Amino acid sequence: MDDRHDARTEGTGDDIAYVCTQLDRMREDLQAYGRGAEPLERVVAAVRAGQDPTAPLDALHEALLFAGDATGVRGQGRGLFPIGVGAQRPDGWLLLCPTGQCARHAWPDAQEPSGCRITGQPLRRERL
Repeated sequence: MDDRHDARTEGTGDDIAYVCTQLDRMREDLQAYGRGAEPLERVVAAVRAGQDPTAPLDALHEALLFAGDATGVRGQGRGLFPIGVGAQRPDGWLLLCPTGQCARHAWPDAQEPSGCRITGQPLRRERL
């Protein structure tokens, strides 16, 4: 095991994964309806620097709520897969956050980009 910080065990990994997938939308919403995208940029900076993103995530959540986002960072349902629509795939590899701070994952054959939208690093491959 490497020495990367694993935020998934602290409950922030899902939040970072959501921010990663919604980065552009959040930035646009905050700039259009909030007080600017600074709360989002603080989360991005904390993740890039390998720092604890908990406080910046809290501030981003509040800023999104202020901007009219009814769910913020934490209100969306996660991890629930209806029968027949599971995330399981027969592939033996999974692409994970390059810094280990986020719970985002992708399958190697997925159509989405295989890079981290926050750090720009390629997602790391791990065998299931």
